[in-house]
Amino acid sequence: MGYSSTMHRLPVMAAPGAPSRAVLRRLQVRASVLLSLAALLLPLCLIPLGRLVPTLWTEAGQLSHHASAAAGRVAVALARQAEALRRIEDALAGLPEEPGESARRISRLLRAEPDPAVLAAALRGPGQQLDGIRLDLLTRDGEVLARSAEPAVTEQDPVLTVRQPVEGWPLLVLATRTAAPPASTGLLAVGAAVLAMLLLALLAWRREQRGLAAAAAEERREALRNASLAESAARLRLALGAAELGCWSWDEAADDVSWDARAAAILGWHPFGQVPIAALRDRLEPGDHAILDAALASARRNGEPTQCALRLRPSAGGAPRWIELRAQAWRGPRGTLFHGVIGDITARRGAEEQQQRLLREVDHRAKNTLAVVQALLRLTRAEDPADFLPRVEARIAALARAHTLLAQSRWQGAALHRLVAAEFQRRRPGGEAPMPVLAGPPVLLSSVAAQPMAMVLHELASNALQFGALAQPGGTLSLTWQPLPEGGLELIWQERRPVPPPAGTAPVGFGTRILEATVRDQLGGRISREWRAEGLRCIIRLPAGCVVAAPAEPVTERAAAEPSVSAAC
Repeated sequence: MGYSSTMHRLPVMAAPGAPSRAVLRRLQVRASVLLSLAALLLPLCLIPLGRLVPTLWTEAGQLSHHASAAAGRVAVALARQAEALRRIEDALAGLPEEPGESARRISRLLRAEPDPAVLAAALRGPGQQLDGIRLDLLTRDGEVLARSAEPAVTEQDPVLTVRQPVEGWPLLVLATRTAAPPASTGLLAVGAAVLAMLLLALLAWRREQRGLAAAAAEERREALRNASLAESAARLRLALGAAELGCWSWDEAADDVSWDARAAAILGWHPFGQVPIAALRDRLEPGDHAILDAALASARRNGEPTQCALRLRPSAGGAPRWIELRAQAWRGPRGTLFHGVIGDITARRGAEEQQQRLLREVDHRAKNTLAVVQALLRLTRAEDPADFLPRVEARIAALARAHTLLAQSRWQGAALHRLVAAEFQRRRPGGEAPMPVLAGPPVLLSSVAAQPMAMVLHELASNALQFGALAQPGGTLSLTWQPLPEGGLELIWQERRPVPPPAGTAPVGFGTRILEATVRDQLGGRISREWRAEGLRCIIRLPAGCVVAAPAEPVTERAAAEPSVSAAC
């Protein structure tokens, strides 16, 4: 994956050891469980106490009811008695002035204390079933005026008492529980409480089930989100690894630079740690500090991704290295944060520089080739115009073959034996040219010497095919070379023909002038030619700048055919 136009913050992993929501939910005590336990334990706790403390609020309400009813009946009885007394007094007031003794006795009886039997009957009431409840009518001083129970009941210890005043009279009704209530009363209350708790437990359980279902759905969504984040992080790591990029960040407010393992390997830092931005500047060449500052300032100002190529300071004995730094600024609550990637572009930078050199070399060679072609067209002589075109085409073809070899080696040079083989692979009107015998160590001619030597070899081969040893049946040709002790290269061109040439020196023509000008003037070497009885012997000495390296095995056989080179010719 390449660098995205938008930087994304990486997901933050949960702290190790932090409990998940599922674990927390399992540890929580559920209300339904508590209510169910209470409903089960409540009867066990209340039934043994049922006879002593049945249900206080139930018994207190019962006693209050009996006391209120008794106080009302007593008030009614006393009101009736007072009304009867009033009527009798009114009747007595209408008697003669001196009432008899019998009338005075009746008046005294009516003014005496109320009858206890009447009060007791009023306390008990008609058809009342007290079941261990005693009702007493008391004065304010605590004197008992009447009771509703038998003497055996009154001697029992009270369990629960309730006082109720009698309205309109200075009297109190005391309701006392002297015996335990029926067992059914306590069991009914306990059963009602248990039933209520079970209903609450059921409602709580249903609510908890709905909550658990919602929590499970949220957990599944969270698991899917976490899985998606983990997959995205894994893809990001794989993409960064495939691109050989490292991640880095800079907190400008805290001045902390952090990085991952790959960025540390690129910068030569420890895999983990934090350093200030000055440490990154110290790893760069001093001349690139301004480039880094300008890139960071641009990212801070525009908020857009930025990039820059920087040179690292070479380590002891190490080669210079280049890095490419990419960054994007993000303004957070605590200041500006920079996130980006770092890549080692040393190889790419070298390839780019090599490409630039090749472009310059191609441009230079193209201009030289055009100049050579122009000279060939101007200087080539032929009495017959039909003979002019093949000569020019042959010389341009020699240049093209050398250009092809240079292009195949990315303008690093051309192997000498391939240059010779390409020259002799071309066809001539009489048929295929015989191949010479080549002998010598592997030699790579420089890009400067490849095309000039192609012209030299072409002129020598053309002369041999037209006038020299290869023009006669049975003629042979050999080319040997060896490095010179002081540097450079010596080539020996030896022709052997069955019929000796005529006496005298060969005439100097255009080909001879090309040989002299190319070897001496263009390559800075030396050339000597000697016409012997067996044929031409030409010795060429090239300076050290014309030779680059030895790319192949020693050549000791007849030049092999190389269709890939000659096909272009």
